[in-house]
Amino acid sequence: MSDYDHKTIEPKWQAKWAKDGMYRAEDFSQKEKYYLLVEFPYPSGDGLHIGHAFTNTTGDILARFWRMNGKNVLYPMGWDAFGLPTENSAIKNKVHPLILTRKNTVHFKEQNQSLGISFDWSREIDTTDPDYYHWTQWIFLQLYKKDLAYKAKTRVGWCPKCKIILANEEVVSGKCERCGTEIAYKEQEQWILKITAYADRLADELDLVDYPDYVKKSQRDWIGRSEGMLIKFGPGRRFWRFLPIQAG
Repeated sequence: MSDYDHKTIEPKWQAKWAKDGMYRAEDFSQKEKYYLLVEFPYPSGDGLHIGHAFTNTTGDILARFWRMNGKNVLYPMGWDAFGLPTENSAIKNKVHPLILTRKNTVHFKEQNQSLGISFDWSREIDTTDPDYYHWTQWIFLQLYKKDLAYKAKTRVGWCPKCKIILANEEVVSGKCERCGTEIAYKEQEQWILKITAYADRLADELDLVDYPDYVKKSQRDWIGRSEGMLIKFGPGRRFWRFLPIQAG
């Protein structure tokens, strides 16, 4: 073969793989299980970018490797469709968020399939689907009942141009990562999950997973466990006590 006619060959075999269900994870299989997940994209743009293709291809290599080694691999894909990125995109394009989301997810899926990524599309999810967020709401209620969800006022970074609250990772040198606008800090009451109750366990059990050291370090930094000393001076006295403290 002097030339590779990808426009003919790729669709032919991709259709056969889909028909045969080659990449479906088998329920109740006796094979060893292997779960592989890449970050679900925000369907707020016109299509995938090179970062999506890179991440999905990296995961695809692992998925195919472990299937060939006899494991029952679950490699799903879905769409993180709720949130302000989608809302802002809908406002910009003057279209209803639901219409925009449906249009974009169809295109995103077509692009992933054209790349030949071996996702199990029978497990596809969409966070705007009531059958999906029914369970996220249920999980929140369980956390609330266990006093692991509470309201508090916190300092948040605000982008006046994007009109969204930014995560700490989205603030780069005091500016919005997306548009470069100088951010402002505001106080807002919001729901908070008490992950600090599990800070020690989250940090310690990183030793049990096979992650690169730099990934473990970034995770520990994100968890934010700290140890120090609380010094209490007695009023009018010349002594103090050292009390060990631990904060998440």
